[in-house]
Amino acid sequence: MSPEGRFCLAASAMFAAVAIAPLAAHEHATGIVKERMDGMEAIGKAMKAINARIKANRELGSIKEDALRAWELATRMPFWFPPGSNAHPSEAKSLIWQRWPDFQAKASALETELGKLAAVASTGDKKALAVQFSSVSQACGNCHELYRVRRK
Repeated sequence: MSPEGRFCLAASAMFAAVAIAPLAAHEHATGIVKERMDGMEAIGKAMKAINARIKANRELGSIKEDALRAWELATRMPFWFPPGSNAHPSEAKSLIWQRWPDFQAKASALETELGKLAAVASTGDKKALAVQFSSVSQACGNCHELYRVRRK
């Protein structure tokens, strides 16, 4: 096989592994844990799509739809975390329920920031979109930093 062929084969294998990894994480999830993982994954996909549009300065009008979809999912966040729903394959730390008011505040902050992103998307102002996208990303990170088990 030529070096180019080996490179294409290796690149294809890496892409397949990256694409399948999230599916494997959800493989044994059921009930509310699966619902939560699917919801979080959908929010992540919306954020990636928004980021790509901002960077490319294209389809900025579509950002509002993605932001509203992510916002709607974020409104469900506290309901996705009933006490004791952190058994494997969940990535939720027990700390969530020990600091429930803080967790709820962080979920509410995400909702607020996503709502602002949807509003800014109506303006089509790329700079304002980038600033607000950063605020949404920070809201995600604030929660994940404390309350999510880091993937290895």
